[in-house]
Formats: sequence, structure tokens, C-alpha cells
Amino acid sequence: MTILTTSAMAQTDDATTRQHIVGDAVLGNQGYELLEHLTTQFQGRMAGTPGNTQSMDYLEDLLKELGIATHRERFDVPGWRRGTDRVMVSKPAERPLRAAALGYVAAHKAVEAELAYIANTDFDQLNPEQTRGSIGLAAPNIRFSHGEYERLAQDFGLVGVLLTNRVDGGQLLARTANHEGYPCPLPVYSITMEDGKWLRRLHETDADPVLRLETTSDCVDLSVENLVATLPGRSEQKIVLGGHFDSWDLGQGAMDNGLGIAQLFEAARLLWAHSAENEHTVEIVFFNAEEWGLWGSRDYVDRNDLTDVRVMLNLDMVGRPIAINAMGFAEMLPMLGAFAAGLGSWSLEPKIANKTWLGSDHHPFILHGVPAITLNAPIGEDQVRYYHDPSDTFDKIDAEMLGRASAIVALLAHELANDTSSGLRQYNEEETAELFRSAGLENRMRKAGQWPFGEAATSP
Repeated sequence: MTILTTSAMAQTDDATTRQHIVGDAVLGNQGYELLEHLTTQFQGRMAGTPGNTQSMDYLEDLLKELGIATHRERFDVPGWRRGTDRVMVSKPAERPLRAAALGYVAAHKAVEAELAYIANTDFDQLNPEQTRGSIGLAAPNIRFSHGEYERLAQDFGLVGVLLTNRVDGGQLLARTANHEGYPCPLPVYSITMEDGKWLRRLHETDADPVLRLETTSDCVDLSVENLVATLPGRSEQKIVLGGHFDSWDLGQGAMDNGLGIAQLFEAARLLWAHSAENEHTVEIVFFNAEEWGLWGSRDYVDRNDLTDVRVMLNLDMVGRPIAINAMGFAEMLPMLGAFAAGLGSWSLEPKIANKTWLGSDHHPFILHGVPAITLNAPIGEDQVRYYHDPSDTFDKIDAEMLGRASAIVALLAHELANDTSSGLRQYNEEETAELFRSAGLENRMRKAGQWPFGEAATSP
């Protein structure tokens, strides 16, 4: 006769729960089916579009059918709508270019001008006498802040800017001109790497190319919604699982961030089916309007009391996990290391990381001192190159990769939802500022007007 202690029984129950979660995630993989439906029936999910609304309605209906409580949080946002974008070479010969206006570029009359090449962001190298009245052609991978666009327009007299894509293959890169909803002070368009290199060659051979820019895309005030699913826990504390729901309009948004949507849905489904009663409440949030400036997560942290939020887990383009990132919150490292080491044949390598980064929905939480976790989880190079591109489509999704990632996400959510001993705590303002300094992000945040700490705080 074997007598199990309460502790041993709990460990056995937990192991059984983990096995059920993994088996259901890998064999069921309903997130893959959800993503196929969203990308086939509704196409892109840019905030404020019918595809965004229809996709969210469909997702919420699925969650309700499972018996999971949901609600919406509506908020106003400086929005933007894609119209018709045209970039045309008119000299030495007429030729249309593949181009996409950046978010927050306002509708404008046709602009026609010669080119001025911008090799980097060191504006001391630019001569206003040579740039005034020109369209700037930026080298690949250059990004400008709103303030830098203002300088290019006001101090250097540029009448437009072309941003050359970072990868070849005729791809475009959709992005936004700023994260604060300001109409861009001059027209800015994304063009392909091939066209950018061709234009530079023309420019360097004294062909004096002339380009014509025009768009009906425009800024517009919108009202959009976050979708929140709640799995109640025994304590008043909660963990937040989040990821952005919106996508750019050029493609289907399968990778960015259809993967996150599928994984969040699976986390909700798997926990509800196999671990419905947890120590802490699990709140799963599908944030809207992330691509224009993290508007959904910014609204969430402004609207909700964060006092009882133990940790935020952000899922943004999660492919095949290789490490769990504590994002600078060192107190989490022992727990996350033990979790990563306990994944058996899925054991991650290098298991854990501990450095924060910007540009996704964990950022507003960290600014408030809330611990955040992300997954270092690369997507294959032949697929991820289509990020923010018309070819971000469902056929790029590896079903096995998605099933495994969903299982790991659900297991981690289960771990966090029942953790009572890891020492998780929120940081104060000084500690949070030091977290960003240690990651080498202070100058970048100051430059963008996004350093909120102390007397030296900056604003956009």
C-alpha cells in the first residue's frame, strides 16, 4: 500500500495537468484552425477596418462557446486609413514604383521633385542648399522619429521621403511615421530595396531622376476595442497574457500577429479545459491598434488598476521558443530557469534571457514597473522576411511550430497562475528607469520623447 502525502499528490496532479495541456495543444492545435479561418475569411486586421471587427467578433464567439467570460474595452485612437498610394518616376522615363505610405501620412496633392540621398541619421552631413525642394531617398534600415521628420521638412526643406526596405525580393515594409498619432509633417513612403538601389544608381550617375508622390491615405479619428477574456482565480491577484490583435493591411497578418492571437486563444482554451481553477486570475487581452503606437496596451494600463498584476506575458510573433526573457526583472530568473529546464525533450537553449526591448505591448506595463516576460522564439528566415509585407500570409505558418509554442505558452501561463513563492514584485520608478538604462535604451527613449522618469522626463 502506497500512501501519498498532500505535497506528493499535488505534484502528481500538476504533472497530469501539464501532460493534458501538452497533448491537447499538439494534437488539437485549434489555434492553427482559428488562424486559418481568420486569414482566409477576413484578411487583414488593421484597426478600424471591417476585417478587424469581423475577426474580433468571430474570436469572441469562440471564447464564449467554450464558456469563457469576455468583455470589450472601447477607446478612441488617432487612426489612419489606407487610400491609394502612388510613387512614380517621371524622369528619365515614366515608371511606377511599388510603394506604401506610412501610417499617419496625411492625404496630399501631388509632389514632384528631384532626389537627395540620405545615407544615415547624422544630419550634419546634409546640406540644406542641396536638399531643399527635394525628395529624400533614405538608405536601407534607416528609421526617423517624428522630430527628425520635422527637421527634414523645416531645416532641410525636403518635400517627401522614400524609405528603402531592409530585405530584397520586391518586398514592402509597412510601418508608422510616429507613435503619437501626429500627422506626418511631410509625405513618407516605403519602397522596395530593388527600387531604392536603382534610384540611388540613377542619382549617382547624374541622371537627375524626378519623382512624383501622391496619396489619398489619411489620418482619421477612430474608436476601437480591446478584447479581454477572464479565467477567475482564488486570489485577487492576476497575471495578464497579451498580444496585439491588429495587423497591417498589406497582407493577412498571419505571422504578425496572427501567431500571437492563435497562442492566446489556445492558452485560454487549454487552461479552461485542464486548469480552470488557479491561484491567480488569468486575464487574456487582445490589444488593438498596436501597430500605430501600442494604443491598446496604453489604454489598458491607463484604464485598469495594475496594483494586483503580478506579471505580464506578451506574445508578439512567437515562433519556435529557444529562451524565456525576464526582460530585466532578475527576480524571475530562478523560476523561469526551472520552468525552461523542466520541458523535457523541448528543453530550451539557452533557456533564459534577461534584457528588455521596446516596440511591443509589454512596454506600457514595464513603464509602470509591472514585471514582463517575452519569449525568444525565432521564425524561419524564409518566412519572417515577409514581416509587414503583402506576403505575410497563412501559408507561411508551420502548424507543428505553432502547436509546440502554444503548449509552452499554456504551460508557462499555468505556472505563473499558480506561483506563490517566486518573489515576483513590481519595481518602483527608480528601479524601472535603471532597468531601461541597463538595457541601453535611455538615449533611444529620450530621442523619441518617451522617457517618463524623474525631472529629466521627455515628451514627444
